[in-house]
Amino acid sequence: MATSLAAAAGTALEDLPEDALLAILAFLAPPDAAAAACACRALAKAASSPSLPLTLALRLGLPPPRPTPEACPAAARRLFRSLHRLRRLLGLWRRLPSAHSASPSLAAFEWAPRATLAASLLAPSKHGFSVSKSPFVTLSIAESGDTVAALGEVPVCVNFVGDNHIVVEAASGEDEEEGMEGGSPPEEMYMHFANRRSPGAGRRRRERHGRRKGGRMEAEHFVRIPDAEPTKLRPLQGLWKGICENRTMEFYVVTYDDIGGVTCRRVSETGGQSSGYSPIFWTTDATFLAPPFSEQELDHYNCREHIRGVTSGHEGTRNKVVSRILCINSSYDVVDPHLSAPLDDTRNVEGRIWLYEDGTFGFGFIGTNSVIDLRHVSLDGCIDSS
Repeated sequence: MATSLAAAAGTALEDLPEDALLAILAFLAPPDAAAAACACRALAKAASSPSLPLTLALRLGLPPPRPTPEACPAAARRLFRSLHRLRRLLGLWRRLPSAHSASPSLAAFEWAPRATLAASLLAPSKHGFSVSKSPFVTLSIAESGDTVAALGEVPVCVNFVGDNHIVVEAASGEDEEEGMEGGSPPEEMYMHFANRRSPGAGRRRRERHGRRKGGRMEAEHFVRIPDAEPTKLRPLQGLWKGICENRTMEFYVVTYDDIGGVTCRRVSETGGQSSGYSPIFWTTDATFLAPPFSEQELDHYNCREHIRGVTSGHEGTRNKVVSRILCINSSYDVVDPHLSAPLDDTRNVEGRIWLYEDGTFGFGFIGTNSVIDLRHVSLDGCIDSS
């Protein structure tokens, strides 16, 4: 054993087999892989190998990519960049509000057959907790190794602005490689919104945008939901769905900050640039109360009614077992105007989160007699549409 460890410790990077070097490069973004290729000749050779895209595809669980007509290092690099680009788009994205768009507020990018990435727009269904999915953008890899995107049969561009912001707009006929690869600096994101009402901005957009279903396609902006699923240390984080006060389903995004605070926002489907991301509750201390709970806390929960949609069943709410309780404050946006007692400060209403043993949770506020139960939208990378 000591001999083998000593031999392993003395193994140089260039002594590793090509398969190992390819596996290392497959974990890196294209700029990082290019930088690694400068470290030694072995990495430079592996970075130019036509087998690198295959290694990345296998790591992503994709079928082997189609071989390009020109099996050269340049074609392999294009294919590697395209696969990496699709991987960056995987996950859930929230559409930024726009005065000109009535599209659903959420988009999910998921792998489809033949190394294709299919984006769907997610919207609350009228049937209980179900989620409706409508086709949005499809991205695939051309024989040249480049990425192509289409909305139905209309070519579009899906460009990164930084790492967590994308823009979907009509194809302009220009090469999208630069926008998709490196991403624009964050300043461009702010300049875009600052220039929306500047003189000539409308004319420039009209010249750049194509046609969509007989009308002009306005650019649509999406920001990533980085932590869409809960973890053991952050059991509340993620994208959730629940029946709200008006008996319709809504989406909720719960995030943790760097100091341990928790914030929940409702992802609304209403139009307008000032709507669509309303604060619901927050807390600066995510310390849960553990059982045994006091009689007051038990009564505070047991006397409440679980909010359900018109078509929602009663199963799944009667048998909820509370494992922990968290104190929260509400936003002024969700203070019930029909509270039984007047409030001195309507911007600071105390409430509770009840974390259930099955990993879901519900919340409610003092002065109301209801619980809004939430379920996962995405679990293990798959959208729960039921």
